[in-house]
Amino acid sequence: MTLDVPILKRLAPSMKRAIGISAAALVIGLLILFLGAQPQLDVIKAAGDEVHSMNAQMAQMRADIANTEPQKEATDKVMAERDALLALGVIEPLLGSFAMRGKTLLDPIAQQTGFHIDSVRELPAIPLQLPKPAPEQLYYRQPVEFTGQGSYTQITAFITQTETFNPLAALSGLHILGQPQTPEMHRAVITFEWPAKGEKVKPTASTKKK
Repeated sequence: MTLDVPILKRLAPSMKRAIGISAAALVIGLLILFLGAQPQLDVIKAAGDEVHSMNAQMAQMRADIANTEPQKEATDKVMAERDALLALGVIEPLLGSFAMRGKTLLDPIAQQTGFHIDSVRELPAIPLQLPKPAPEQLYYRQPVEFTGQGSYTQITAFITQTETFNPLAALSGLHILGQPQTPEMHRAVITFEWPAKGEKVKPTASTKKK
């Protein structure tokens, strides 16, 4: 290595070599220091990124915790609305009879619309597909058949108001028969289905033995 600096030209060759060796050693030392420190710098950078990510995650967790109470209130509100809907729409037997329950529900509507109910009949329940294991409380579809008389307008109004005031009731059958002796009055057989709730049938001792 040659250093072409005027002041150094007057130095002895041995001194020049010593200075050149020192400069080369300094460059090599700096290079070694840089190469040795780079992995540590990478580690520090990765640690900084991880700390930043953890801080962001902590901030999100704090926001979620702060939102827990409003979320619980919203959930409770939805559950209350669901329970109110089920209470309004799910029927239970009256004195062991779904026909009697259906009649008590629809008698006021029949009186209001002018449709005269002659008879009410409970039809076989329609089971729903159940998950496994089946829950203790089961829901199924319970049809109830109403036979009565009225004009087309009264029959239509009876069906419409029944579905309005019983949001979970569904019209599943309708037969209108003309009556020659009273052309304006028709005999109608109308079937509504309600969701109904009952307990899961538990196996008896004899059933378990089988």
